[in-house]
Amino acid sequence: MDILGLDDDDMEEIEDDVYNMFFLSEIGSQSFWFAISVFVLKLGLVAMVAVDIFTNGEFPNPDDVPHLVKATQLFLLPVNVSVQEELITTFFVYANLKWSEQVLELHPGATKQRYHTANFLRFVDGFIFLFVNTMLLLQSTENLVLLMNFTALEFLSALDNVALHLARDGYLSENLEAVAGDVILLKMPKNHNHGLQILDSVMFIVMFLVQLVIWILFQFNGNSF
Repeated sequence: MDILGLDDDDMEEIEDDVYNMFFLSEIGSQSFWFAISVFVLKLGLVAMVAVDIFTNGEFPNPDDVPHLVKATQLFLLPVNVSVQEELITTFFVYANLKWSEQVLELHPGATKQRYHTANFLRFVDGFIFLFVNTMLLLQSTENLVLLMNFTALEFLSALDNVALHLARDGYLSENLEAVAGDVILLKMPKNHNHGLQILDSVMFIVMFLVQLVIWILFQFNGNSF
C-alpha cells in the first residue's frame, strides 16, 4: 500500500524536483518560496544566455556551416527534446498520472490547482531551455563548440534537481528537508485513460517536428533569424 492508502500497482512515483515541493507546500511556507526562488534563478540564468544569443551572437549563413556540423545538428534534434527533463516529465505526468483528493489528507496545500500550476511551471522551464538550446545549436559552426554549449545548458537545466537533493539531505532547513522527503516518498494514482496515455509520445514527436521545421527553414534562410 502507498502512503495515500492505494495499491502500489495503481500508483506511480512523482518526479524528484522542486516543482513537486511547490505542489506539496503551503502558500507562503519555506518550501513554497524555495521552489519559486529556484524557478526564478533558472529562468534568470537561461534568460542571460538568450540575451547573449540575440545581441552578441550571430546566426551564420547556412552556406558557411560545414556539412558535418549540419549533420550533427540534425542528429541532436531528437536528443535535444529527450534531455529536457522538465518537458518530458510534464508530458509523462499528464499522460500517465492524475491528481487525487487523498493527497490533501497529508498535504492540505496540494490542491488540484496547485498540481496544474506546478506542472505549468515545469513545462515553461523545459520549453524555454529547449528553445535556447535550439538557438545555440543553429548558431554553431563547429562541432566542439556545439557540444560544449549543449552540455553547459544541461548543467543549468539540472539546478532544480540539485536544489531538491540539497534540501532532502538537510543542508538548508528542517522544513525543506521534510517536504523534500515527502516528494521522494509520495506516489500519485495512475491515469487509465488510454487516449491520454499516448499524449507523452505525441508531444515528444510534436516538439521534435517543430525543431525540424525550424532547422529546415534555417538551411534556406538562416540570415533572417
